Amino acid sequence: MQAQAENQAGVHSMPPGSAVSLATDPACLSQTCRLLEDHGLATPAELKELQHHGHGPLRGPRPWDALEFLAALRIREPEARPLEVERLGRSLSQSLGQPLALIPFASKMPTPSVFYDVNESLLLECRKLMTPVLYAEELEVIGIGSINPAALRISAQTIMQCIADKTGTTPMVSSVLLHHEGWISLCQQQFGI
Repeated sequence: MQAQAENQAGVHSMPPGSAVSLATDPACLSQTCRLLEDHGLATPAELKELQHHGHGPLRGPRPWDALEFLAALRIREPEARPLEVERLGRSLSQSLGQPLALIPFASKMPTPSVFYDVNESLLLECRKLMTPVLYAEELEVIGIGSINPAALRISAQTIMQCIADKTGTTPMVSSVLLHHEGWISLCQQQFGI
């Protein structure tokens, strides 16, 4: 199943001598798999493939989110996968009791460069989780987006803790689901992936 998903997605091997990175952030993969299992949104076989892929080496130009890989396991046609990714994201957010809005215009939002300049460690964390910052009003109100509610939850906790440690004030962090194409565009703009 994994080989089929990788072939369908056009995943290529890394050049020799490249540093080995994981295909997916381990903490996000673990939480996503747990949520998918707890809410009956993936089969045991899909979860096994998902964990195998996520703990493997990065093969391709960028990491994959766990929901992207699950969609690739389920959907043969690459053009149809974004809808499955979005369906999975909405299902997960509803299962968590916090339905998140799915916004179509996020890719048009400017990169909050000043926020990242002042918080370089958060740039690295957001890049690792592929959760772009959509806006940052000072360090008090911050918006983040992703296709994966588990990534949003981890990223929000990280941002709140980092800023609270730095300033003594815990910011309000809002989360939204992104359309797959908008999410990819923002990850390219903000993180170069």
